[in-house]
Amino acid sequence: MLKNKILLFFLAFVVVFTSCKDENLAPIATFDGATKGAYPRLLDQGNNLFNLLDINGVNYCYTVEFVDNEKGGQVSEYQLLVEYDDNDSSNGDKSAGPNVFRTFSAGDFSASPNGFQSPGEICINSSDVLSAFGLSADDVSPGDNFNFIGSVTLNDGSSYGQANSSSTVTGAAFRGHFNFTMPAACPSDLTGSYSRTSADAWCGGSVDDGSVEIIALGAGVYHFSDWSFGAYGPCYGGTADQPGLTFTEVCQEVSFTGFTDSFGDTWTYDSDIDGAVWRIKWENTYSESGEVFITHPSGSWPFTLK
Repeated sequence: MLKNKILLFFLAFVVVFTSCKDENLAPIATFDGATKGAYPRLLDQGNNLFNLLDINGVNYCYTVEFVDNEKGGQVSEYQLLVEYDDNDSSNGDKSAGPNVFRTFSAGDFSASPNGFQSPGEICINSSDVLSAFGLSADDVSPGDNFNFIGSVTLNDGSSYGQANSSSTVTGAAFRGHFNFTMPAACPSDLTGSYSRTSADAWCGGSVDDGSVEIIALGAGVYHFSDWSFGAYGPCYGGTADQPGLTFTEVCQEVSFTGFTDSFGDTWTYDSDIDGAVWRIKWENTYSESGEVFITHPSGSWPFTLK
């Protein structure tokens, strides 16, 4: 008898386990209680940046398909709302929404390559987002966010969004794509190796010409591979690789943002740009100092100094 009970338990476990492996099956207990609803499953997406340098461009494209007990056949509507989160206090708080941004009905759906109903590729233009709030490009600042809220409505009138979906659906396994954010910012890519000419070191040694790397730390923050720009060579026989010393580019405007090295010394800078040449004069509280001229290989540097 005990063997029979063990066998029945094992078979029940196998059935449950194998049923959860097939991602094309409708999610089990997806919504409140034991209700089985529907959700948009993410198939593909691009960069979600609200590009302040290309307001009229297409800034975010993505593709979803609807998952329910009938491969999306129960979905009658897919709607996107958008709300504006104004994080720049200098121009007043223009936060607004959520407003209706776009609505797709069943007549807009077609079969995806997986055989599920889909609205096809959806592309969001920044100028359309601004129009939803009556905003101009000048109203939006880096750090602002446009938060999109998606929902699906079924033929029986029930509606499902991220708020009444389980974390399983919105997690990596099921790839539920109800809500997403487009942060307002500008693309930035200054990484690379740049030739430099440096003045003699403060210790009296001669600094050879060479190169310096600009290394990205993320979100427009960078540091140089050697903040002495060769001057530590004749003085100490090394470099000043100090990630705590940083500069930041925000929409083609650069400012120094990290001023303390790993020894607790504070660094100050005097800097200007003349076409392709970026001059940086530096000094720290340990009385080390130097000056460097960094050349951009493609012509003028693509930013101004703040």
